[in-house]
Amino acid sequence: SLYCKRFNRQDRKMYVKNYFHKSADLKLDNNSMIISDTKNRRDEYMSEVFYELYKDEFTKFKTTGKTAMLYCAGAVEHHSSSRSFPVDVQSSNNVIKSHTSYIASKIAKRLGNISYLNINANTCASSMYAIYEAKMLLKNGFDDVIIYGEEWVENVELLLFKQFNIDLVCSDGFFILHLSNNSKDKKAFIKNPQWLWNPDRAAFFVSCDGYKKSMLPFMKCDIDMVKMHGTGTAQNDIAEYEAIKELFGDIETIEYKSQIGHSQGCSTGVELCMLLDNYKDKNILVNASGLGNFYGSFELAI
Repeated sequence: SLYCKRFNRQDRKMYVKNYFHKSADLKLDNNSMIISDTKNRRDEYMSEVFYELYKDEFTKFKTTGKTAMLYCAGAVEHHSSSRSFPVDVQSSNNVIKSHTSYIASKIAKRLGNISYLNINANTCASSMYAIYEAKMLLKNGFDDVIIYGEEWVENVELLLFKQFNIDLVCSDGFFILHLSNNSKDKKAFIKNPQWLWNPDRAAFFVSCDGYKKSMLPFMKCDIDMVKMHGTGTAQNDIAEYEAIKELFGDIETIEYKSQIGHSQGCSTGVELCMLLDNYKDKNILVNASGLGNFYGSFELAI
């Protein structure tokens, strides 16, 4: 359609050049899953563990052009190995090493060639917003954007959902995603990322209306399937199913959180990588929602 052709011209420079991810593969209990590589290192700092485990992957994301890095944060700040600080806090580095800004800065230095750094803390939709922001950066002078997300389960995160009586399987997740306006050796193409806030009844309440607004621009496009956000909670999943059914009818859907749990801020990034691993020659509509009633969607052409 003319509608889709117009967006194709606008989105010509949003290419996936490289990616790496790890998803949770070991269930600890009814509410938590972890990456098995980290099983014996849960008393260390998350970011340091991931770096040591996957250090070789970092070298694959070196860029030469003007590069931005976007760090994806989750629903709560829980990057330290412990909430029990030593008596002599002033001489300890435990507090600063758990701070999101410190972690993001350290990762940017490890990757190198980063001239812009930002933190996306839109909770469950953090990496969806990072993709939306990447599009704006690529339109405004940047050659490459590295999106980096990491998450692992700690008690403070489990407590957040327990306080609201939400039965959710929280999980670890890790990904690095390289987006570029250079089409050489592209692995996929991201089209027309959407982002909006919808005034739902409560921060944890996901509505059919919110998803419909986010997916509406893609109604006339050739979508083969929908990757649901799929929170894993009955009310939220029903709302998303209703929105998909109303706009796209009996289209094929897929969700990953029933397999790998909910990795909060990096869930969209991890699941995008899983789509790239599992599908070819597909146009997939990718959904996400987050605390505070954020919604996002984009088309992934693999």
